[in-house]
Amino acid sequence: MASGLTPKGEALYHWDIYALLYAPQEVYFGHETQVNVNLIETVSLPDGSERVYLSPTKRRGVERRALLYAPVERNGQHLYLTDLLNCGIPNTCGRENCPVCRVYGALVTERRGNIERTTFIGRLTHGGGVSIPAWQPLEKQRAMHPSDLRRESGEEPQPFRRQYGAPGLLFPVYNHVLAASEREFRAVAYAFLASLPRLGAGNPKGLDLYEDETFGPYLVLDRYKAPLGRRVVLPPTLKDPGEALAEFRRRAEDAPEGEALFQRHRGRAALEALRRLAKAFVEEDLPALASGQAAVGLSLRP
Repeated sequence: MASGLTPKGEALYHWDIYALLYAPQEVYFGHETQVNVNLIETVSLPDGSERVYLSPTKRRGVERRALLYAPVERNGQHLYLTDLLNCGIPNTCGRENCPVCRVYGALVTERRGNIERTTFIGRLTHGGGVSIPAWQPLEKQRAMHPSDLRRESGEEPQPFRRQYGAPGLLFPVYNHVLAASEREFRAVAYAFLASLPRLGAGNPKGLDLYEDETFGPYLVLDRYKAPLGRRVVLPPTLKDPGEALAEFRRRAEDAPEGEALFQRHRGRAALEALRRLAKAFVEEDLPALASGQAAVGLSLRP
């Protein structure tokens, strides 16, 4: 299947982000609702254990929204990127100049003006999310207060329970981008960093990169044309945080040095590289879109 994208002529690379996130407070990831209780999302492993799960699909949605609500200024007017491009969820715009659709994918199922039906296959995939410590979900009770009308009829508050992931849970996560230029990857870097304080459902929410004095932020960024480095993926059977950290460091070091086809940044260097790309997205790509020039060097479709 054709990509549906017109290449600009920039060098294309594969990109991988490996990170170990921790929850600084209890975090809720909605799964399903039963009678008077909201359940957190969990997964069952072959060893019979049940772990709290940070769904890659939910992370993807938070990242996409972080991009869509990126602030843009045009002619002195302050806008969101979603309004500038008329792109959103689930109504993606499917334009080649859209930094969200180009990487996250898009599907336009009906003709919009001069834009025919367009499909972009997403080049960004998400993985991981199985918590490392084998802690069971916590449960707290709240009072579900009736509305004023129901209160007037004599209805009393009802007990309501919600499950949480405990503070300090660790989640290994992975983002992979297929054949994207550095300019296209800027949006991915921005979305990854901007999504961290917004991960979760309801309140409280937010995760951060785990960090220690040995490795710094537990973050690895790969840019490559040949997959010459070891993937920094942790076995889901790991339950001990110390073993998981050691395994992350060991795999992160398993990569060639000075190889033209493969480049790896670790720890603080990886974080600085993502920050540099995110800054370029805000300072260069968003103003280019606002001025009517495509951030990927393509003219706007009518």
